[in-house]
Amino acid sequence: MDEKKLYGRWFLWDEIIGLPMMIYYWIKGEKIQKMLENKINGAKEKSKNITLTEKTKNEYLIKYEKLNNFFSLHFKEIDNSSKHNFQEKIDYCLQEYKKESSKILSSSNLMKLQENFLNGAENTLFLYFVLDQKVRREISLSDIIIGENNSKIFIDFLKKKKFLDENNNLLVDQKSSFIRIHRFLKDKHIINPDFQDTTIIEAMENEYNTNFDKGTFSRAITVKPTDFEESIYMELSKIFDFKY
Repeated sequence: MDEKKLYGRWFLWDEIIGLPMMIYYWIKGEKIQKMLENKINGAKEKSKNITLTEKTKNEYLIKYEKLNNFFSLHFKEIDNSSKHNFQEKIDYCLQEYKKESSKILSSSNLMKLQENFLNGAENTLFLYFVLDQKVRREISLSDIIIGENNSKIFIDFLKKKKFLDENNNLLVDQKSSFIRIHRFLKDKHIINPDFQDTTIIEAMENEYNTNFDKGTFSRAITVKPTDFEESIYMELSKIFDFKY
């Protein structure tokens, strides 16, 4: 992105205005990650109100392609890779922002970068959610779990057990046990057994915003469950009404 377009001309007056704003954010303790998270949630909620037609789909695609801000530049760059989940794409954009901000000595330019980055994220991700969730929608847990509302019931259970936070992000460090729970549900036909392990892993990565070892999933049936896992399986058998 053209630096002149991003920062514009430098004026002393901008520095006088920009410095108090930077001090305000430091005192308030608002970090860029938290502000970006708010923008992501706002864009996601806003996108849910959009009903796509063939005409509006093409219009949104054109708008997405024409985006030209600091966030969209890096997000679209990594979005072309199928090897990264959504959270990794966000982390990449944050890394690029931090690299750029570390080179800036002007408080006014730092504020301009922050504003461009956050507003750009909101605009970019609004279009991304509209298009990707409704045109090129990633597979999610609801696509692989059999039964109406069963995916929501399962997610609520995982949150209750502190596997997930309120945004469905994985909280536990040990992923093996978490993976085996899903394999267990596949064996019990709560997760559709017609899906390949790789597809289930993809749905898990999209749902929980993290990466999983595909080998661990395939080897899960050979590992003896821990006492904790046994208790989880027992609770799930009662929730989904199958014998264990």
